[in-house]
Amino acid sequence: MKPRFLLSLLIGILITAYIYSLSSCDYNPHRQGQWLYGQHCQSCHMADGKGLGELIPSLNSSHWLTSENIYSVACLIRFGIKKPDPFDSTIITYPMPPLYDLSEAEITNILNYIGNHFGNSAAYINPIKLKETLSNCPNEESRKW
Repeated sequence: MKPRFLLSLLIGILITAYIYSLSSCDYNPHRQGQWLYGQHCQSCHMADGKGLGELIPSLNSSHWLTSENIYSVACLIRFGIKKPDPFDSTIITYPMPPLYDLSEAEITNILNYIGNHFGNSAAYINPIKLKETLSNCPNEESRKW
């Protein structure tokens, strides 16, 4: 009877600790996306997402980081951007280097982070839809950016 009580007590403590960790002030569901953003995006788009004026676009309240448009940003992350801006040809932007080495999961985490920070509120990325989007990105010859 005593081992069963100790096992129940241990399980109860573990469950309580897990629930506490989820509800603590330190909980961050976008931890990896935030780290990846810091490693790959922050040097140009800045820690606050404001970019550098017209040279490097702001991510703050961006109409490209909405649930309807965020998947198209995956192609920009994977293949980069040349001049002019692929979304608005009247804007000349600084080129964005491609990030070929990022996995689909890492791109998903970056999109979830930037899509839900900097004043954006996009839906969470569906990995299957992201994979489909990346496989349908324009190829080098047809890419206008």
